[in-house]
Amino acid sequence: MSNSTFEERLKPVKSILVSQPKPSDPKSPYYSLAKKYGIKIDFRPFIQVDPISAKEFRKQKIDILKHTAIIFTSRNAVDHFFSICKDLKIEVPADMKYFCISEQTAYYLQKYIVVRKRK
Repeated sequence: MSNSTFEERLKPVKSILVSQPKPSDPKSPYYSLAKKYGIKIDFRPFIQVDPISAKEFRKQKIDILKHTAIIFTSRNAVDHFFSICKDLKIEVPADMKYFCISEQTAYYLQKYIVVRKRK
């Protein structure tokens, strides 16, 4: 393939689709990249997380207190878990273990629990 036909096949990037919600911070690097290169950036959240009601949760017959650990994948998961516990009047034991996918989620979890220091 010659160099000229290769260059003809390449098209300049005019628009980029980002699979996350639009950043609320005007200083986001996405905006500076769009301005610098004169491109359009579209933000579309591909994943939508909706909480289930306490009634729906009860139908699944999951006993939270039979579990010794919980894995949280996002701040939404933390909020939804503790709201269901509140609605069902479940008191989560202090010795429950929590695992978080990101450090940001772990810091957010501290809003709901008291962090115990390791010895």
